[in-house]
Amino acid sequence: MKFDFNTYTKDYIDADVIKTYAAKTTSVKKKFEINCDELKWYHMNEYVDNMELKEMIELGKQLKETTDVLLVIGIGGSYAGAHAIYDALKPYFHRTHPEILFLGTNLSSRYLQDLFVYLKDKRVSMNVISKSGNTMETMITYQILMTMMQKRYSKKELKKRIFITTNIHQGKLLESAKKYGYRTFFVPDHISGRYSVLTPVALFPMAVAGFDILSFLTGAKEGRMHLNYASIYAMVRTIFFKRERMVEAFTIYEPKLAMFTEWLKQLFAESEGKDCKGILPIGVMNPRDLHSLGQFISEGNPILFETVLKIEDGPDLFLPKYQEHLREINHLVLDKVCEAHKLSGCPSNVITIESLDEYHLGEACMFFMMAAALSAYLIDVDPFTQPGVETYKELLAKELRVL
Repeated sequence: MKFDFNTYTKDYIDADVIKTYAAKTTSVKKKFEINCDELKWYHMNEYVDNMELKEMIELGKQLKETTDVLLVIGIGGSYAGAHAIYDALKPYFHRTHPEILFLGTNLSSRYLQDLFVYLKDKRVSMNVISKSGNTMETMITYQILMTMMQKRYSKKELKKRIFITTNIHQGKLLESAKKYGYRTFFVPDHISGRYSVLTPVALFPMAVAGFDILSFLTGAKEGRMHLNYASIYAMVRTIFFKRERMVEAFTIYEPKLAMFTEWLKQLFAESEGKDCKGILPIGVMNPRDLHSLGQFISEGNPILFETVLKIEDGPDLFLPKYQEHLREINHLVLDKVCEAHKLSGCPSNVITIESLDEYHLGEACMFFMMAAALSAYLIDVDPFTQPGVETYKELLAKELRVL
């Protein structure tokens, strides 16, 4: 990875401002040197189980023979990371085998009705993911789809097709897995959902899709060497926040990263959006959004800054008219947009990912998780809670019990 927090931001941050935040940035960065529970996802050697990895890879191979569609049911951190990696790695116009569908993020009866029609003649397996084991949206979707599965398959066959990812201690999913003998993967204690992309939450769907989970984990492990850059990025974000730039546009020029920006939105919003603090993350896809949000970024309310994700490598497609490859034209558009936005008053961070493959995506995931935690620490909020999310769950639970 390459990091440019200078070219399009230097007019907004001077040396004196950096000195103001440097000491606190250094202090919070030291938290990663301590083996504390809340940062367990960073200390990968403690929870990555090589035997479990081999089993997931083997199960992935087996499901290729028996399954046309794997339904991954989850919401929030129980699906966003896996979906982001899947979309980044799969071909645009060719399904993986098995095809993977991510469900549980809506309660639309029309969606499920159409899904039943689509699955009618397909061999189906399910991976249900909830760390608590009780997530309402996940459990409703699971119950509906289990009715379909029970009509199609015997109890013996269901044991080969149902996979539960949850915590090791309690919850309705764990009870179901124990009662019916379903294969279970566990989310390590103290790793919250939005930081669980390096656990079976994402690794098992990746293995079923045929992606290299060992390379992904290697990239994440080596991504820890970017801790210093993550702290600089977090400091830049904090400076912008203090200067009332309350919106961060995660901007991409590669549509394969659209779901990755959704994961970033959850990662940063849930980590620092509390105590009336935090930066609102949004996703921008260019060149498409240059003709919509681009106008606001250039001349609208100056509440925004950009963090641009650039993919360095890509296929060669030569355009004789311009005597240039399309990839380089895409990069030129990126550079000139950053330059134009700088002239109009909007600063841009540029983060370059070398290639869209398992290793470099693992590296990027670790970088952004470190940055999200550091950013929250710098504004004095707990990166690993989400009390605001719990409120609607409690209110809804009361109503559902009444009904």
